Amino acid sequence: MVRKAKPDDIPVISELYREQFREMAKLIPDFIKEGDQSTEFIEKTIADENSDILIYDCGGETVGFILLQAKVRPDFDFMLPGKYCYIMDIIVTENHRGKGFGTALMIAAKAWAKEQGCSFINLDVLVNNPEAIKLYEKLGFIPKAQEMYCKL
Repeated sequence: MVRKAKPDDIPVISELYREQFREMAKLIPDFIKEGDQSTEFIEKTIADENSDILIYDCGGETVGFILLQAKVRPDFDFMLPGKYCYIMDIIVTENHRGKGFGTALMIAAKAWAKEQGCSFINLDVLVNNPEAIKLYEKLGFIPKAQEMYCKL
């Protein structure tokens, strides 16, 4: 069952963030290290009317979450105006992957974005994370840009 996170969920969200940062550190060690997400950040996200953390509870266990932010495009003459949803983070615990929990979280994210009046969802995904890319493509996401860097 997908539901909005409450302050009582902060410890489990923190643990899921540890798992996410551990995995990301393996995928992009030049940029990410293992660590913890700020409790203050999680609290503010839960309280902010323009963001939410949706968690997936399965049999009394939280198996994943998705962090959503409703944003407005910058007011530049060349940009089309509008509101969009940014998926900042999504994680499903390793032993629960491939069971549809990520899909359920993404479907809930689409519903949340529509409720917020967003016209599209944007997210970033690491190019060396093929499982995530496959999930997003299955749900109708298409590439929009590619970020690049040069190590010096």
